[in-house]
Amino acid sequence: MQCAGEVDLHIENEEDYDKYGIRIRVKFRSSTQLHELTPHHQSGGERSVSTMLYLMALQELNRCPFRVVDEINQGMDPINERRVFEMVVNTACKENTSQYFFITPKLLQNLPYSEKMTVLFVYNGPHMLEPNRWNLKAFQRRRRRITFTQPSQ
Repeated sequence: MQCAGEVDLHIENEEDYDKYGIRIRVKFRSSTQLHELTPHHQSGGERSVSTMLYLMALQELNRCPFRVVDEINQGMDPINERRVFEMVVNTACKENTSQYFFITPKLLQNLPYSEKMTVLFVYNGPHMLEPNRWNLKAFQRRRRRITFTQPSQ
């Protein structure tokens, strides 16, 4: 992803355990040095990428039955959003790993999915079809027609 980072135990006062903390330092350009992850130095997308990579790295150390990822792609540019999504899919579809719930109001088109995934869509809001006009089979037929009539790349 052309980024780098490191995590260390940050100690202000060795005798005051309440002041211990984890410090995450990252860089997103090869020409810069590592900087502490803060709201003031990195963009929102860079913080989201850093947070997601950190959480996925922790997965090997901290086992749990499921993980919830809520709107982590908000603020990411499309390139990083696609890369992080692919990493989440690859991580979530490994054997003996946690179940992932990836919650987001938007996804890029043509993202890779795995047969080991179940995708659920929640449709609601003021601009949705009335329930009596909702016809999933008709939507699927329309999608197939569109897919088969588009020229191959």
